[in-house]
Amino acid sequence: MRDTSLEAYAELVQSGKLQEMERKVINAMVNLKGAATNYEIAEYLKIPINQVTGRTHSLCRKDLIYPNGKIKNKVTGKPNWQYKLHTTLFNFK
Repeated sequence: MRDTSLEAYAELVQSGKLQEMERKVINAMVNLKGAATNYEIAEYLKIPINQVTGRTHSLCRKDLIYPNGKIKNKVTGKPNWQYKLHTTLFNFK
């Protein structure tokens, strides 16, 4: 993770370039211990998954989260990508 990530995140929030739904996804991930699948985020926020997937992709492009491998979905049994907050940015280990 780049040393400027925390600064970049603060700038994104202050500038308004971080969309409201992106902020909600980040907050959900913080509350979900720093790592979650699109399905888990959608369940936590009580919104359709298609409102989450685009936000996780854009947050990856902004280098705020990253794909951390696949885990088994507890409901469907299918593998889902798990996304993780960058530890240096959000203070998770």
